[in-house]
Amino acid sequence: MFNLSTQDVVSSIEKTSLIKLHNHVYQEYMNFFGNTDIFDLDLTTTKFDKLERQTDFARKRLSYQNDFSKKLHIFFMNNKITSALERKFSTKLKFSSVDYWIDSEGYFLSPHVDDTSIKLSVQIYLGSNQPGTILTENGKPIKTFNFKDNCGYAMLLNKKTFHGLEYPVRQGGRRSIYARYQ
Repeated sequence: MFNLSTQDVVSSIEKTSLIKLHNHVYQEYMNFFGNTDIFDLDLTTTKFDKLERQTDFARKRLSYQNDFSKKLHIFFMNNKITSALERKFSTKLKFSSVDYWIDSEGYFLSPHVDDTSIKLSVQIYLGSNQPGTILTENGKPIKTFNFKDNCGYAMLLNKKTFHGLEYPVRQGGRRSIYARYQ
């Protein structure tokens, strides 16, 4: 089942305030996809792949050959969504990719900056009771995005936008959608 509403996502982007905190420029979303429950995949029969440059980590992504993954790709590359992000962040963007991630128990990623080819990222959490994403400045946490279902953030990235997990993933795993724009 795939019934995401482009209008719900555009509305989330448009109505959410843009925050500037030290070197971080971001939005924090609540109810990003609107009132929908479309992320109940049968994880026991679904093919997942290891991430490039993270093959030794306990993170995997839904195979790009999966129909759901293909639909997510088409959804996030929608011009209405890209344009809403461009207007909110006052920058030109081009959709790059989107992943459906599962982080296994024990997965941890300390504060880091993303690849310089990524200009803006959007991460939406699926589930609850897992570590959120922290933003850091000079090695100290300055903001935590709490891990709640259908919530998350969009963030402009640069060489000073350090972010990571607030603590290792708990039992049951951590699921999220991560979209990248150049």
